[in-house]
Amino acid sequence: MLFLVFVNCQKKESKPEFIKAEIISSKIDSLNSEKEVQAFVKKLKHPYYEQKISEDSIIVYRKFEEFELKKISEFNRNCEYDEDSLTKQIADSLKINKSFYKSDFDNNGYTDLLIIGDGHNCASTKGCENCDECEGPENLKYISCDFSVYSLMNFGNDSINSIDLNFITKSLSLVPKIIDTELGSIVELHKPKEYNYENRKLEIVNRTIPLIYKYGTFIECNTKNKEYEIENIEFIAEGCVAGCSEFIISIDSNKNGKFNALNYNWFDKDFSSGLEPNDIDGEFKTTVSNEHFNEIYGIINYLDFPNLDNSYYSGAMHSSSVTLKITFDGGKIKTIKDNGLIGTYGLKRVYEMFYELRFNQEWK
Repeated sequence: MLFLVFVNCQKKESKPEFIKAEIISSKIDSLNSEKEVQAFVKKLKHPYYEQKISEDSIIVYRKFEEFELKKISEFNRNCEYDEDSLTKQIADSLKINKSFYKSDFDNNGYTDLLIIGDGHNCASTKGCENCDECEGPENLKYISCDFSVYSLMNFGNDSINSIDLNFITKSLSLVPKIIDTELGSIVELHKPKEYNYENRKLEIVNRTIPLIYKYGTFIECNTKNKEYEIENIEFIAEGCVAGCSEFIISIDSNKNGKFNALNYNWFDKDFSSGLEPNDIDGEFKTTVSNEHFNEIYGIINYLDFPNLDNSYYSGAMHSSSVTLKITFDGGKIKTIKDNGLIGTYGLKRVYEMFYELRFNQEWK
C-alpha cells in the first residue's frame, strides 16, 4: 500500500502580500514539445564549473551536454537503485506524466523551466529483468543510473541559472509537482525512498518536501516564522584527501567577521584561463556587508535551525565535511555537523554563502 504525505506550504497566521508578476515573453514560453525543450537544453552553454585538483590540473564539468529528457514512466534502471516502480506509482497518482514543466518560481516575470531526465552522471550495470536470475558477466551491461531534476531559472536575455533539485544523490528518484500557493509557485518533491547511510540500506519513506525559491535557490518552505536572537555564527570547513577547502569563518551580531584561511582557499575561485590562482593563508578580519550579513542571518533564522538534525552523514570517503555552530537566545548553542554537505536544501545554501564569503568581502 502506498501512502503519500502532503504538506501545505501556505502562510497560516496572515495572508502575505503576494502580487504575481506579469509574464515577460522569452524563449522558454515558445517551447511546447519535448523535442523543442531537448534542443534548448542541449544548446545551453552555462552553467558549467571548473575544479582544480592539483597545481597543474583543472577539470571542466558541463551539466547539460549529455542531458536526456525522460518522463518518469520511461526510467528503467538496474535493481540496485530500482525504486523506479514506487516513483512511477507516485507520479501516476499525481498525474506527473511529462518530462518538463513551466512556472515563474521567483516571480520575476520570466517563465522558468523544470526538467526531468537522465544526465548520464553515473554508470552501473544491468542484467536480467529479475535480478536473482542474472548470473555471470555475460548477462550484464553498463547503463546510466542517473535520475536528475533541474529548475532552469530564467532571468531574461538568455540568462539561465540551473538549480539541482536532486543534489543529495544522483541515483535515487523523486517526483516534482508544482503547486500554486498564496506565496507563489512552490515545488513539492515526493521521495519514495531514501538511503540510510548508517545501515547502508534503502528505506521506503514516502516523504514530501515543499520547496520555495528564496535566497537565490530552492529551500524548505517554513510557515512557523519564529525569530531567534542570533549572537554568533561559526562555520568550519574541514579538509579532505582530495584537497577540499579548509577554513573557519565567524560572524557576530555586530557584523564583525573573522576568516582563518587554512588550506586550499584559492583567491581566483573561478580559475579563469590565463590567471594562476593563489592559495591564501592566514587570519583576516572585516565588517561584513549589510547585504551578506542580512542574507546569512536571515536564511538561518528562516530554516528554524534549532529543530534541524545535529548531524548528517553521506558515507562518501572523500567528501567535504563542515560544522555550523550557532549561538543564540542568551548563550544557547546549536551545532550541526554535515559530512558530505547533504543535510537539507536550506543548509546547502548556507554552506554556499560561507564559501562565497571568502571572496566577496574586503578581508584585511
